[in-house]
Amino acid sequence: MVGVTLTVGGLVASSAMGQFALANDSASLSAMTQEASARIQIGLVYLVAISSGSCPVYGGYREGTTVRMAIYNYGGVPFTPAEIILNGTVYTGNYAPLGPGTLGTYALTATMCLHTSGQTVIVADSAGDEVQFES
Repeated sequence: MVGVTLTVGGLVASSAMGQFALANDSASLSAMTQEASARIQIGLVYLVAISSGSCPVYGGYREGTTVRMAIYNYGGVPFTPAEIILNGTVYTGNYAPLGPGTLGTYALTATMCLHTSGQTVIVADSAGDEVQFES
């Protein structure tokens, strides 16, 4: 199945972003159930790897070690990221809160070269509520 499902309150929006195996689908369903119970309604607007001269070219674009992403809060409940997990690497910090109807941009610096597509991002708050995105 191609797609990523995001919970938007009681609605589910589907977006074609990547290939998922059955195990990933099960994990996504678990995350969606958690998001619905916490009334979290956030979505990934974009994720871009900023070009770096020391990184190779992938798909016609130079990879980079810095990733910039924008996340939008569609719901009526504020969400404050406590940690952002990029491809299994945890980035903790004082991230700007996302009030209802607001867009937040976040930048992460990785230790390896990354490209824009094929990245897994998990955003979690201090209560342990998390949302997973794929680029």
